[in-house]
Amino acid sequence: MKKNSYHHGNLRNQLIEIGIEIINQEGLEHFSLRKVAAKCNVSHTAPYSHFKDIDSLISTMCDHVTEQFMNKLHSSVQHAENNLKAVSSLGQAYIDFFIENPQYFQFIFYHSGVDIDLDNISPNDYPPFALFRTTAYQMFEEIKLPQEKYSENLIILWSVVHGIASLSTNTGIQYSGNWSTVFSNIIKQKEIKI
Repeated sequence: MKKNSYHHGNLRNQLIEIGIEIINQEGLEHFSLRKVAAKCNVSHTAPYSHFKDIDSLISTMCDHVTEQFMNKLHSSVQHAENNLKAVSSLGQAYIDFFIENPQYFQFIFYHSGVDIDLDNISPNDYPPFALFRTTAYQMFEEIKLPQEKYSENLIILWSVVHGIASLSTNTGIQYSGNWSTVFSNIIKQKEIKI
């Protein structure tokens, strides 16, 4: 009785978040539905009312993070005046998402098996990266950058954004400044040359 009232019908989300936590701490090789259930203080059969098997839980965990990430990115570019502002807003939202949810960075980029093809546009690319690339390419077109420079400039832009997100989520890296303002300061000072 206490277990049911404790979860208030939100056991599915708790299983997802605890699953991410366990994978980040112990890796995929030590991950199990039993561990997730134990950490959620429910019976070892409880996860099966929400997930068919461990693969279903992991897939749902990826979808859970990606959906939140995409919502943040889409809302950041809704009112952008032009493609340069859109890229700036998108980069800032990308960084802020992981500052707000550091556990998601490690899970998505080290444990979930996302695909990112920097050489070609691939339908299998991780959707947040695909959105970043599309927006950057629109900006490159708008500023009349030669097409042969698109790929290299995309890597430069994404390296800055992804690098700041990575550094900000690494507990071993100390920085007394505000991670959230690093990218916007670079953009304002036009430190990134395209």
